Amino acid sequence: MQIRAEQINEHLRKDFKPVYLVTGDEPLQVMEVADAVRAQAQAQGFTEREIMPVDPQFDWGRLYEAGQSLSLFADKKLLDMRLSSCKIGTAGSKALKAYLEQAHTDKVLLIQCPRLEKSCRNAAWVKALQQVGVLVQIWDLSAAQTQSWVGQRMRAAGLQPDTEAVRYLAERVEGNLLAAAQEINKLRLLHAGGPLNAETIAESAADSSRFTIFDLTEAVLAQDVRRMAHIVQILREEGVALPLLIWALGDLLRQLNQACFNVQHRQSNQAIMARMPKARQALFQQAVKRMQRANWSVLFHRIALLDQHSKGVGENVSRSEARIWDEVLAMALRLSGRRLV
Repeated sequence: MQIRAEQINEHLRKDFKPVYLVTGDEPLQVMEVADAVRAQAQAQGFTEREIMPVDPQFDWGRLYEAGQSLSLFADKKLLDMRLSSCKIGTAGSKALKAYLEQAHTDKVLLIQCPRLEKSCRNAAWVKALQQVGVLVQIWDLSAAQTQSWVGQRMRAAGLQPDTEAVRYLAERVEGNLLAAAQEINKLRLLHAGGPLNAETIAESAADSSRFTIFDLTEAVLAQDVRRMAHIVQILREEGVALPLLIWALGDLLRQLNQACFNVQHRQSNQAIMARMPKARQALFQQAVKRMQRANWSVLFHRIALLDQHSKGVGENVSRSEARIWDEVLAMALRLSGRRLV
């Protein structure tokens, strides 16, 4: 079976399976789900624990031996396996399938690994695991989901934030839930029980945002001007290479241009959409509709000129890096369909 991270506590109260696979790239959620499984195992008497870090040199015979051996110091044992990749090879797949085919009443297997790649989701060992255990697949949160998560976490900590306070903190720590949890703990110590607004949080919250160039293109598709400006500011402070950022905007421009051409000529955009996460597809379709009358020649000229300027070449190149960063934001606004102000 498969459940979401936020369902783990309710699931553990009702049922407890012999195998759990916790996978994802968001460290705080992975850690908290794994901690919940360990706590439930402890409560049910699985007091002995063996940690198994798995790298390419791992001896999978250890899993076989652990599955066959009796616990030395306790009646029940937790096998805590940490995979460096979901690609475990033939030996790993065979060892896990053999383990899963046995009924273990005195063992619980907890597996943690990075995000399951597409090839791994259909792996035989993953399918076999879901037949007898639980898969908890953790995805990175969208901007809206992050804001909701921050609000719930703040209220659970006894804080009373208003809407703007939640949005402010979510923007400060977006993409870094561990930093968000740390800031909320600090706010709980400083302001427990009292109302919170954005100004109060600004005095104590550090800007721990963690953005990528693709977060900017998503904000462009969503026409979120405030978020675009914030992402550009953070990427600039983090020293992200300008040519890389401009490449991402140029790639989005080419995708939008091709999609608009396809619509005008009654051709399918399925090939373009298939390369995008589902959450991005709806935003992209909306962008295609509003960009039907875009002046593509001007947009391509501007992105080419911006690319040259970022590399210190071309006509009328500015020697001011700040000016080029301003032009990056201006280009993002043009691609979003927003007017420059």
